Amino acid sequence: MPLKDLLVSFDRTAAGYARLDLAFNLARASRTYLSGAYLLPETHASPASSGRFGLTAPAGMTGLGEEGGTLREAEAAESAEQYFKSKLRLSGIEGEWHLLADGASAALIDLAKSVDLAIVGQRAPNSEPDGASRLRPEDIVMTAGRPVLIVPYTGTFEMVGKRILFAWDGTREANRAMHDALPLFTDAEATVVFVGSNERDLEQHRPALDRVVHHLHHHGVAAKPEETLRGGLAVSDILLSRAADLSADMIVSGGYHHSPLREALLGGVSRELLQHMTVPVLMSH
Repeated sequence: MPLKDLLVSFDRTAAGYARLDLAFNLARASRTYLSGAYLLPETHASPASSGRFGLTAPAGMTGLGEEGGTLREAEAAESAEQYFKSKLRLSGIEGEWHLLADGASAALIDLAKSVDLAIVGQRAPNSEPDGASRLRPEDIVMTAGRPVLIVPYTGTFEMVGKRILFAWDGTREANRAMHDALPLFTDAEATVVFVGSNERDLEQHRPALDRVVHHLHHHGVAAKPEETLRGGLAVSDILLSRAADLSADMIVSGGYHHSPLREALLGGVSRELLQHMTVPVLMSH
């Protein structure tokens, strides 16, 4: 099923606007509806306000000029709204604008539940509590029930879906991620990578790996299988290294096969990918 409804979460940072540009590129390519969720710092923002072209000011926005910092945030939000709506008009696509408080993850998750794909940013390490810094992408992956495209906080990513690394391990999450990502596989080349613990592991999974590749062929995706032994390396390091070797523009991975707490204790692949990602990662749970 093609993409028809996208959501992008962004803020006043350069990374936020770069993420917005990626979202517009995807929306134009698929002629989809695009919702923009702009994140204000929590200390300056009011409860979420949303609308479809022609917002009224959210409660609490009047009088924001009492403090210089708050005034700057209000001006940045107004500028972002004008920029977003201008790009909608120039792109010839429909969409709507949402203003959210940073930390209002519940509001963003509610929005993400009713779209085909949510686009959010990687949480920058050692970031100050501003913009989307307190937003945890893993919370959206775990609770929205929709695919989430997480974009690194550094780098430029104008488009995704041409050269894809699919991290496959036979789990339901991996298979869910593959099917959720299919609308992005436009004239794509995909490498389906299985990382095994030993030779027996590779042998046991090889038939299923081949079936996954054939399934992608049926969808017009030029896919090929690849298997490798883990050795003493972290699976995330192997995946990121292969993504660089293949010049992949996106990694597709199942998100959190166990609970986030268990993954945190055991050093889960999902957590490590989110921490060290160098290209956008699409995750589903």
